[in-house]
Amino acid sequence: MVLLIALAIPLVGSSSAQSSNSSMASNVTDPIGNNNVTADDLADNNTKTTTATNDLDDEIGTAGDDNLQVVNDTETSINDDVANIMINEVELNPPGSDLDGEWIELYNPVDADTNLTNFEIRTSFKSATIQLPPEAVIEANGTYLIELDGQILSNTAESLVLANSSGEIIDRTPSLVDRSDDERTWQRVPDGGDEWQFTAGTRGQLNDPGEQADATRSATSSSTAQCQGTAGCAEGMAIRIVDGDTLYVRVNSTIHKVDLALVSAPSRMDDGFIESTSFTRSLCLGSHVLIDQDDKLLTSDSSIIAVVYCESANLNSELLNNNYAALDAGQCQTSEFASQRWAREYGC
Repeated sequence: MVLLIALAIPLVGSSSAQSSNSSMASNVTDPIGNNNVTADDLADNNTKTTTATNDLDDEIGTAGDDNLQVVNDTETSINDDVANIMINEVELNPPGSDLDGEWIELYNPVDADTNLTNFEIRTSFKSATIQLPPEAVIEANGTYLIELDGQILSNTAESLVLANSSGEIIDRTPSLVDRSDDERTWQRVPDGGDEWQFTAGTRGQLNDPGEQADATRSATSSSTAQCQGTAGCAEGMAIRIVDGDTLYVRVNSTIHKVDLALVSAPSRMDDGFIESTSFTRSLCLGSHVLIDQDDKLLTSDSSIIAVVYCESANLNSELLNNNYAALDAGQCQTSEFASQRWAREYGC
């Protein structure tokens, strides 16, 4: 089934397993005046991402606390089949004009049809609400395609939230960026899994028909990285990249500013800033990350000093290995991580 969405006009919907049908839907509200992103925000950082909550500065965790709490970035579960419905694929930037061609796909991982009456999808950038029609049904182990009429999604800073008929959030995407203007999409691979990939779109079809993730959602990151030492350790999602060695990470309801230990990347006015920042953004933005706080260099100003793993990749090491940053030798005498092989190889 296909759900065609336009601002303030009726919509058309569709579900797809192997069959399809159509129905009428509600509308999209777009209170763009309530958008938390300002022109100053965008000018300040062209890689900044936004969320559907309050302004970033209102949520930043204080670095005065010596240690992070050990927490997982998870949602409260809802005890029926609708809790398993998830956003499975998103086309932010279709070929040509974005006024016609954006779409969102939902996925049902359980062996029963599920009623999507009064479900809605909320966007972060324009704070739009996409309401599904009362008769919407997603088939067992199938997909439900929502086609958007008009440019509703942001190409550079979009996060989507799926809410059930009671308004409870049952799924959300990481912050997604798509500047490619082609038929590649952001999608879960395998269907229903925790990993998002940017690859050839599978509109209205399963992303990986040969393999589906377990319908029971995991409460932990898929990362195999582990924290060391005795200082703080936390899992979250990278939501903003300031430069190559500074990022913001959301851990549950708190946002932490993190500076990388033993690494010095180019600042905004330095040569290499764009390349270094783009590297960190491509590796980490929207990804699940693990923050391993430095035992001996806990904080600096308002930032946490740490090694950061983006989907198991050591960001500190990767920046050095790819010549996007230099070793901060001044930290070698004090950092917990100075004895690690990647740090020693570059001069500690």
